[in-house]
Amino acid sequence: MSHAEHVFQSLELRRERLHEQIAQSIEEMISADQLRPGDQLPTERELAKLLGVNRATVREGIRLLQQRGLVDMKVGSGTFVTNVSPSVVADSIERYVNHSACTHEDLVVLREILEPETAALAALHATPEDLATLTKLVERIDETFAAVDVKNNAAADTDFHQALARATHNELIVAITAGLKKPMRDWLVAQGLAHRLPGGSRSHRAVCEAVAARDPQRARAAMNVHNQFTRSTLPPAQEQAHKQLDEAASRP
Repeated sequence: MSHAEHVFQSLELRRERLHEQIAQSIEEMISADQLRPGDQLPTERELAKLLGVNRATVREGIRLLQQRGLVDMKVGSGTFVTNVSPSVVADSIERYVNHSACTHEDLVVLREILEPETAALAALHATPEDLATLTKLVERIDETFAAVDVKNNAAADTDFHQALARATHNELIVAITAGLKKPMRDWLVAQGLAHRLPGGSRSHRAVCEAVAARDPQRARAAMNVHNQFTRSTLPPAQEQAHKQLDEAASRP
């Protein structure tokens, strides 16, 4: 008996929602390193025989695994276990934000939690290449802001936050931040001229300079100020946020 036959014959399936059970069981095998990236799964016919189900059920289970980014189906070659790409996480987050009851307030709160520590980590781990990218993006933000180019300003803004996440060299932070990119950009474009707070553009530069100075506390504080500008665009908080920004600006 081959290794594959031994592994799959040990599965016990209930008769309801069989395709989900098949997908879950194979996912657990991958998590336990019984199946590793590059391993080829048995064919649909072989799996159907091993599991005592029809090929259509097996096919639905494999498609679920493909949607989760766990396998790659290659026409004419077979189905292979793959490394999970950060895009799988990013795409799931993006879909959830776009198609759930999430509000912009929810997005702002998440950014207030995530981004200050992202900036602090970037100050500790950014490479010279990361710093060069951040500096170029700050210049793009300033240029597009001055030109009242809302679409390209939004793109530069979100690219800056992506570059900052990459500068942490923490793949989970990169994946989560990537999932927020399109919702952030779409909101900035939708806001249009209403989002044109002068300090919002300058605050990106303050974050960049703190990261370049390798000062995590300063980077964290600069990002907190930046997020205050973001929060000030939410109507219920606008008056309070402007007061906080005025106080912050008056400090030495």
